[in-house]
Amino acid sequence: MDNSKKNVHSSGPLGMLVKTGQIKKIDSSEESDKPTLQHTGLDRLQTSTASYFRTQAGIEFKENELVLVDPAECESWEYANRSIDEMGNMDELIRSIQENSQLQPALVRSHPHPHGRVKYQIIFGRRRHAACLSLGMPFLVIKKDSLTQQEAIVCQDAENKFRKNVSNYSNAMLYKKLIDDKTFKTEKELAEKLGVSPSSLSELMSFTKIPSDLVRIMPDIHTLTVSMALKIVQLVSHNKAAYRAMLGIGSEIGNSITSPAKLERAIRAALQGGEIESQSILKTARIIKSSSGKKLFTFKEEKGLPCIVFSKDTLPAIDFDDLCEQLKVYLDKEITNATSKFGRPDLVIS
Repeated sequence: MDNSKKNVHSSGPLGMLVKTGQIKKIDSSEESDKPTLQHTGLDRLQTSTASYFRTQAGIEFKENELVLVDPAECESWEYANRSIDEMGNMDELIRSIQENSQLQPALVRSHPHPHGRVKYQIIFGRRRHAACLSLGMPFLVIKKDSLTQQEAIVCQDAENKFRKNVSNYSNAMLYKKLIDDKTFKTEKELAEKLGVSPSSLSELMSFTKIPSDLVRIMPDIHTLTVSMALKIVQLVSHNKAAYRAMLGIGSEIGNSITSPAKLERAIRAALQGGEIESQSILKTARIIKSSSGKKLFTFKEEKGLPCIVFSKDTLPAIDFDDLCEQLKVYLDKEITNATSKFGRPDLVIS
């Protein structure tokens, strides 16, 4: 391809992208207006020149880093989180690029292990790459060879959050792979790099705890909400009977069964042994009393998460030494499994 790998100057696609607002030119005088990116790691990717550019997802680059490459020389990297089921309407994208050119650059780096014709790894932009490959057109990319694994993950995550078209399930499975591969040592470190709270990441990771047998029979786990994933894991962990019942209705989860409440009702209806058994399996609220018999707090689960609830009426009269002792006993003996799955419980005064 004759025009592969050549620089793209302001008079060409770069100028068009700036004109249409797809990317923004940033001058040194605008330095203070930049969004705070230090928590995500993208700040290290800022150029030191007086003039540079930023995509709508926050990826910064120099003019000479925007280039055209041969799409046949590119392949996705091992941490691509868009599944084949989430490629969307490729015919529509191909037609758009054919008629309007590529309106958003992808991100690549030199392949650490080039092979055959392949020279570049695609960090994000798999759909754009597939479209350009199909059309035989040059592939417009931002080429950053200095990206570390962690920085590449942060860039991919920023792009996907901007696009909002990668499922929670795909993201959760990617994050699990990153932890398993030691790219990030802990969920806490990963959460800090992604700029999300540890609790939000912990909730998202509930997708990775859904049994594979159940995943296979669901119509499309990619459409499942985080609250549904939390509820599924909660119910599966309670009782084998609940899990068996869930396997029986798995083909409706995410289809006609679209909320945690509907899921509980469906399991109750499916369980063998009647309402008493189903209630004992699905019941989550427990009242904890002091050694003298006074109510201290209620333990329950909200959206699949452990929650300790205090009453405003009884709170002033509680002996806090007694409370702390009972709370310690309860945490140690009763919710070890829940804590390991979902994190420490929330404290609520109602």
